[in-house]
Amino acid sequence: MASISSDPNGRKRILFVGPDGIRRPIRLGKASMKQAEAFKVKVEQLVSAKITGVMDDETARWIAGLDGVMHGRLAAAGLVAERQSLLLGAFLDGYVKDRCDVKGATRIVYGHTQRNLIEFFGADKALREVTEGDAEKWRLFLIGQKLSESTVRRRCGIAKQFFRIAVKSKLILSNPFAELKAGGLANAKRNYFVTRQEAEKVLEACPDAQWRLLFALSRYGGLRCPSEHLALKWS
Repeated sequence: MASISSDPNGRKRILFVGPDGIRRPIRLGKASMKQAEAFKVKVEQLVSAKITGVMDDETARWIAGLDGVMHGRLAAAGLVAERQSLLLGAFLDGYVKDRCDVKGATRIVYGHTQRNLIEFFGADKALREVTEGDAEKWRLFLIGQKLSESTVRRRCGIAKQFFRIAVKSKLILSNPFAELKAGGLANAKRNYFVTRQEAEKVLEACPDAQWRLLFALSRYGGLRCPSEHLALKWS
C-alpha cells in the first residue's frame, strides 16, 4: 500500500514500499489531496504490475500520457522503464528497418514519406510534440512541393500508418495524422490507351527479346511492371 505525505507549501509526496521491500518517495510538487489520491492509486497499480508482470491498458495509457519529468521520477523509483528516445528520426528509421515483410517498391514509398516528414519537422522533433495542426501544415507542405493530390493522399496515409504504430507502442497517446484524407485517388488525365498499332511500333523498337517480353506482358497480359514481371517463374 502507498501513503500520502504533505510537505510545506502544499507539496505532496507518495510513499510506497516496492517489491524489494524498500520504502521510496515520489515527489508530486504542489497538488491537491484529490490529485494526490488519484496518483497514489496509480502507484499502487504499478507496484502490483511489477509483482505480477501484468499491467492493464488504462494504467499503460496513463503512463504514456505523463510528461517527461513525472515519468522520470517513476523510472527513478523503479516503477516504470526509462523512456526510449522518442525522436522522429530515430523512430522512423527503426520502423522502416524493422519492416522486413515489405517489398522493395513499398520500401521506396515509405522512404518518400519518411524524407518528407524529416524535411518538414526535423529528425530531432519529439513524437509527442507533433500535433494535429502540425499534421495539417505538413499536408500543405506536400501540396507546396507540387505533388499531385493522389500522391499527397498516399503519403498522408503512410504517415498515418507510421504514427498509428507509435500509438500501439504506447509512445504517444493519439495519432495526429488520423484526420488527414488518405488513400489513392485516380487521376483520369493520366489514362492512355495504347492501340495495337502503337504496341507493334514499341515491340519493333525494343532492343531484344527480353524487352519485347516485358512490354507484351504489360500491354497484353495486364501485368504491373516491374513488380509482377520480376515475380514470375518459369514454372
